[in-house]
Amino acid sequence: MVQSVSLETLSDNHEEIASELSGSVQRWLDAEWMEQEVHVRMAESCKRSYLDCRERGEADLMAVMVQVADDLTENWHQYDKDAFVNAWDVSNYVSDYLSAKTGIEGCECSSTIH
Repeated sequence: MVQSVSLETLSDNHEEIASELSGSVQRWLDAEWMEQEVHVRMAESCKRSYLDCRERGEADLMAVMVQVADDLTENWHQYDKDAFVNAWDVSNYVSDYLSAKTGIEGCECSSTIH
């Protein structure tokens, strides 16, 4: 059985964590590829997804990860033209970022957290 990762240990200031997450996603995409406005929009989507989950009481990392991917996928027409990654690539980075924030060793799909 795979043990669930809880985000309960993170700050209760969900807006702060979401903003930090958004900035990290944008920095990662910019560093990996090149600075693009689409990275700002994708990062903002991650921020909204995280906030939506946490504000409704969701603290399971996998649930947040899936929500990020679902929200990006639902609106992929806004990103597809300029994005060099897909929704699950971003979602995996979010998982790595949040795992690192909680102090839990993750799968580290991303070599560097920005």
